[in-house]
Amino acid sequence: MNTKNKKIWIFLFTIPCMILFALVYAAPIITVFYTSLCDYTAFSAPAFQGIKNFITIFSDSDFICSIRNTLLWVVLQSTLHVGVGLAMALVLRRKPKGWKIARTAYMIPNIIPTAATGVMFTLLLNPMFGIVKPVLDFFGVNYAMVPNLFGNSRYAFWTVTATWIFYSGFNTIIFLAEMGAVSKEIYEAAAIDGATPWQADRYITLPLMRNVCGTCVTLASVAMVSQFDIIYMTTKGGPGTSTLNLPIYLYKAATLENNYGKANAVGVVQIIIGITLVILIKGLFREKKEAA
Repeated sequence: MNTKNKKIWIFLFTIPCMILFALVYAAPIITVFYTSLCDYTAFSAPAFQGIKNFITIFSDSDFICSIRNTLLWVVLQSTLHVGVGLAMALVLRRKPKGWKIARTAYMIPNIIPTAATGVMFTLLLNPMFGIVKPVLDFFGVNYAMVPNLFGNSRYAFWTVTATWIFYSGFNTIIFLAEMGAVSKEIYEAAAIDGATPWQADRYITLPLMRNVCGTCVTLASVAMVSQFDIIYMTTKGGPGTSTLNLPIYLYKAATLENNYGKANAVGVVQIIIGITLVILIKGLFREKKEAA
């Protein structure tokens, strides 16, 4: 088969994928961008009005707060969440006593739907019933004196953050797979030279994890930009705006205000933030790799 015929066959085999991409991704994205510039509700067809929706959302303090909360969660997810996953992978790689039980227990939260997790934590952390009440009773503490962690603006943000800390098991799996690909001869040579296990991790394992760490940070960041269900099931963005993020703001604009044009403008901002984060993270880890 000559080169020309080969290119023709490659093009023919990629046509179904391109059509599927155009229908499932490209067309909806184009529609979102267009309708974000329109006066659009459930009872009226899209009518072009320029950037009015963007002026409206950027002049809204709640929207600015939602961006701030979203970006803060991105930072926490990219550092704490990925860091916990990496630390757990380093421990499990050594296969300590009881490591299989620990690995199974650590992975269980990842198979539970996040919406169910939100409901579970809402019930568990309620001071009037659930697991908190018997603990308070044991120490003789009146539950009326204990704040509802999800209902108090001082604690709500960090309480919601704590509900998904154990979802780093997915990152642990990725790190373990990458660690398993490292040749054992490298560690054996380091041991002969007198390197301790933790020195081997510091100077061998961790530098080799930079590439996959960038992947985990990217996945974690994008997930936080679109995080909705667990926040909605626990606080619905409240109290006030303490846990309000972009998806919750978008949901309220579309359902409570019946303003699809405004909601799609928020969606455009989400897309731009997501793409920007991916580019920045990719550039950051590429620079580290080149400097090594």
